[in-house]
Amino acid sequence: MDRSNRYEQPLTLLLLDLDDFKRFNDNYGHVEGDQVLQRLGRVVKRCLRQTDSAYRYGGEEFTIILPMTTSEDGAVIAERIRTEFKKELFFPAPGKDVHMTVSIGLAQYRPQEEIRAFVHRVDQIMYKAKKDGKDRVRSES
Repeated sequence: MDRSNRYEQPLTLLLLDLDDFKRFNDNYGHVEGDQVLQRLGRVVKRCLRQTDSAYRYGGEEFTIILPMTTSEDGAVIAERIRTEFKKELFFPAPGKDVHMTVSIGLAQYRPQEEIRAFVHRVDQIMYKAKKDGKDRVRSES
């Protein structure tokens, strides 16, 4: 954020949440749930540039920081993550194959915006993606 303010460069934040992860964990157990989290992490890593960074934010939420990226370009990256993860196939039980999905919210940083306000704004957008039916990318625009 300091760099974004100092050099007047865009910065975009993504928050993504696994859809129906609690139900998956309840049905198949935490070991299988951990496999889902690990595979999501690998998909995210494959879809990001070297300058980007991703972090587990809590539970089944991840945050991705995209420096020098507008919200429009961030939406392209988010959509790539969403579609690539949806292709992953999980076999949590014999004879059972499952596709998982993610909901992603994103926004571009506003100069001098407080970090809590920025994260809260993106969080609300991510919850809108969930409310609108899950397995989608939402931004402010």
